[in-house]
Amino acid sequence: MTDQKYNDLMKDGFEPTEFITSITADHARDRGLETKVRCLEVDYDILNDVCKAVDTIATDKAFNELGEVVLNNHMCPSGNCEA
Repeated sequence: MTDQKYNDLMKDGFEPTEFITSITADHARDRGLETKVRCLEVDYDILNDVCKAVDTIATDKAFNELGEVVLNNHMCPSGNCEA
């Protein structure tokens, strides 16, 4: 958000975080999506850290799920499963 937009919202009595949350939720609802949005104002760029954490969690879950499928269905790439 630009500094000008931020200052305009504050001058008009709106919290910038509530504005962003409202806009995001409206766009999702318009597309038929149900979302949970939480917007926080911080003094530093946290987005990259959050994206890395999400990627790590998603990758870990995918590997765990793949491992379960392989073991439960005896789908072993080398043809020799040890269960």
